[in-house]
Amino acid sequence: MKIFIVAAAAWAAGALLGYFVARLAYKHLRKRLRTLRQERKPPKKKMGTMDRILVLEAVFLVAYTVADLVVFWHTGSEPATLTGCVFGVCGLENGVMGWIKTNKDKAAEAVGTSGSGTQPPPVEPPAGTGEPPDAGL
Repeated sequence: MKIFIVAAAAWAAGALLGYFVARLAYKHLRKRLRTLRQERKPPKKKMGTMDRILVLEAVFLVAYTVADLVVFWHTGSEPATLTGCVFGVCGLENGVMGWIKTNKDKAAEAVGTSGSGTQPPPVEPPAGTGEPPDAGL
């Protein structure tokens, strides 16, 4: 009978020890995984002004289209001049923003930046490594 009590106590002590070791290992691995994920993530980019304008413009155009359909449903006619003007102004705005973006990219390329900082200079081949005399034969 004494052997059964010793066996049960040893089993309980082993189970508790295993539980606590597993819990410590889990906490350690979880913390390590969290730091690895944070190191791997690129920094979040903020939404620029042009992006905000595009989102607001898209919401406005969807709302205008719905309102235009409601007016058409109730009156039987569409305000064609107003619709043309609204979409014309939004198209002009998008064209101007595209022109600004293109000019910004060209200016950044001329200066040697990529919008987020200076690019490294291009790597030049080492001097004195000309072609062998039989090249091109």
